[in-house]
Amino acid sequence: MSDDDWPAPLPRPGDDEASGADASVFGVFTSPSETALPAPGTAGVTDEPSESPATESPATTASGVTMAPPDPPAAATAAEQPGSDGSHLRFLPGRRRIGPLGWVGGSLLGIWLVAMPLTSTVTELRQNTQIVVMVLAVLGVNIATGYGGMISLGHGVFVAVGSFAAAYAVDDLQLPWVVSIIAGAVFAGALGALVGLPALRIKGIHLALVTLGLAIVFQPLAKRFPAFSGGVSGRAVGAEMVPPSWFGTSRWAEGFYRYLICLAVVALAIWLTHNIINSRPGRAMRAVRDNDTAAAVYGVNVVASRVNTFAVSASLAGLAGSLNIVLVPFASQESYPFSESLVLYATAVLGGLGSLWGSVLGVAIREIFSWLGELIDNVSGLGPFSELLSLLDEEQFVFGVLLIALTFVFPRGLIGMFTRRTGERAPRSRRNRTRA
Repeated sequence: MSDDDWPAPLPRPGDDEASGADASVFGVFTSPSETALPAPGTAGVTDEPSESPATESPATTASGVTMAPPDPPAAATAAEQPGSDGSHLRFLPGRRRIGPLGWVGGSLLGIWLVAMPLTSTVTELRQNTQIVVMVLAVLGVNIATGYGGMISLGHGVFVAVGSFAAAYAVDDLQLPWVVSIIAGAVFAGALGALVGLPALRIKGIHLALVTLGLAIVFQPLAKRFPAFSGGVSGRAVGAEMVPPSWFGTSRWAEGFYRYLICLAVVALAIWLTHNIINSRPGRAMRAVRDNDTAAAVYGVNVVASRVNTFAVSASLAGLAGSLNIVLVPFASQESYPFSESLVLYATAVLGGLGSLWGSVLGVAIREIFSWLGELIDNVSGLGPFSELLSLLDEEQFVFGVLLIALTFVFPRGLIGMFTRRTGERAPRSRRNRTRA
């Protein structure tokens, strides 16, 4: 075997112009601009070294006329770029950009967030604020499963732990509300890091069963710690988040103040999560999801990545629990059965795993169809169909039917309707034909 028959070596982590690596792994170590268009003649793309066009010497004909080397073809696009040895680079679509439907959906969401508190009663405002807060819990599931590749069926536990921790901090420790909310998220994140340790040895369906078992044992376990959870009857929180005097003293003003606080926290959490996902640890997280062995070869600390993934996802769920205490000053383990964890996971899948906005869309679609079910249930005079339509008043029935139907139509989640793939492109080399 000659030296030319050996494959080109894989690039090392941090190489700026290495394109021979698997895009799903090596792409986590470089920015999109670095991996979008690799330089011709780099390792892993060409079969033999060649000089760049800038260093070619002019050719001289028999008549003594000097001819400059031809310029590279201007028709080479990002779809197919010729290499120096005649090979072609094919670029696969990567990053998703917002499509027209995405802009429409975002506009409708913004209008609803502005108009909803102005047209709602006190009770409706609190319920709608809880819907906004639920986005954080679903986002936590999305981080663990969609970005980390670890199926978690127990995130309802982290929501409950965050609410208990925030209630304990603000009521027993007399800490300010801001500190108590952060304490709930931190405590849930620490518990998530401990739960993430089994993910170092097991994964797939076995990890899903471990997290489901955690959700099942949580309720009887929480009853054994009345100082923290309030025992069987739960615990009421005496402290209340009171708005400043200039904001108003009516019940609606207090509810609107809590709505603004929760909305600001949710927006800040989504922004921070976006930054984490697009940072180096976030890209390493996705590399471990795609291929943990290859990620380890490239220098990713698989242990730290998986533990950090669970910690971040649990912190988001715990933050949702902390905000629930702000809205309803009462915490009980009966509010978080193991079925709540399954609903959170199903909502994340419905919206679309691996997408921040998929979490928002999953919660929105779930609530929209529940609202439509209530409207249809009020229709009468349809004879035998009335009994069937009465099932639409059951939220679990509507959500189950929605999940079954949309899983067949949109197996990757509803977020696929609102996005289109473009931008970041992963290079793939097409070798020359076999040499003679």
